[in-house]
Amino acid sequence: MRVIILLLLVLGFARAITLEQALELARKRANQIRLSELDIKKAEEEIKRARAGILPQVSISYSYTYFGQDLALGTIPNNRHSAVLQLNQNIFNKQVFELIKLANIQRELQNLIKEDVQRTLESQVKDLFYGLLYRKAIIKLQEENLAYWEENYKVVSAKFSAGVVPKVELLRAQSQLEQARSQLEQARADYLRALEDFKALLRLDGNVEPEGALELKEFDLKEEELLQALKEKNSTLRVAKKVVELAQGTVELKRAQNFPTVNGFANYQLFTGKRSPVGDTEWLRGYSFGVSINYLIFDGFSRRAEISVAEIDLLKQRENLLQLEYDLKARLRSTLLSINSLQTQIKAVQSSLEFAKEALRLSTERYRLGVGSQLEVLEARANYNNLLANYYLLLYQYNSSLASLERLIQ
Repeated sequence: MRVIILLLLVLGFARAITLEQALELARKRANQIRLSELDIKKAEEEIKRARAGILPQVSISYSYTYFGQDLALGTIPNNRHSAVLQLNQNIFNKQVFELIKLANIQRELQNLIKEDVQRTLESQVKDLFYGLLYRKAIIKLQEENLAYWEENYKVVSAKFSAGVVPKVELLRAQSQLEQARSQLEQARADYLRALEDFKALLRLDGNVEPEGALELKEFDLKEEELLQALKEKNSTLRVAKKVVELAQGTVELKRAQNFPTVNGFANYQLFTGKRSPVGDTEWLRGYSFGVSINYLIFDGFSRRAEISVAEIDLLKQRENLLQLEYDLKARLRSTLLSINSLQTQIKAVQSSLEFAKEALRLSTERYRLGVGSQLEVLEARANYNNLLANYYLLLYQYNSSLASLERLIQ
């Protein structure tokens, strides 16, 4: 009873939300999207850090030293001040250039990951939304079922009072009525649980109610066209390809260790001193500049090992990409088979529903007129309920499969 009251409150004051609105909210609020956006910002900062390797480095330093009388000999004054302005410029360092390339690839990868997360999230939202529409349809079915058995109980009670039917039929009608109430409460509870999951995913407060109805959407795309779209547009596949590119960039970065580095430097220095042992203390100043070349001749095969590890990781990522392509193609073909099968089942159930509805009407009228049995009514109603519930379930599975197919080709 408490669940029923809660549901009435939810539905009575809930604001409607369409699938398009739910998808838009997911893109703006979902935790996965926010984390992906932060990863993109982090990648952009990594690019700035990598670019710092090709920019000049400027530093300034100052020092003060006091020399006692025993040390302040010759040209050394008692109070020594020293200041240096230094400029260092990286002229050639292949590792820096490869690191910049790698940082840019990483940013591109994070953008692709965000898109992939968004596509996955949209598919998840659609599945939850269709699930809520399915559960709403089941609630409506159970409400109609309850109303039917309430009316049936009134008819049986009247017949029992008139002495037309035995008490066992009254008890059976009462039992069926209680069962219908229980099924309705269970359907409402299932709906509320699914609604909480939906709200949590979208970070929604307050009460909402999905707007719309499950329907058999037209679908007419060929397998070859879908496979081509998967190969070109699937975001998960594009992420995997970018990961391979990133692994290739890591190999190039490790190979760059075999190149020499060239650096230039320039200093401007000021310090206090004496030009002669008998001279006065004065500020001496001057500049220096130069170029340095560094090359590591032997490092105990450490570089060779690092390159080999990076090459092995590249091979692993290529193997993962190849397997992913096969898995996605298999999933697409499996989804197509499911969609085609569901289309056939839905059409078959639609035909059966018409017959079941008419059979229920006839059995209800026959029992009301006293020429049919209550067992006939029970069987007809159960058959109609099962067919209609199965119809809604098939529609949910069909729409969910379409959402999965859309995910595969995006």
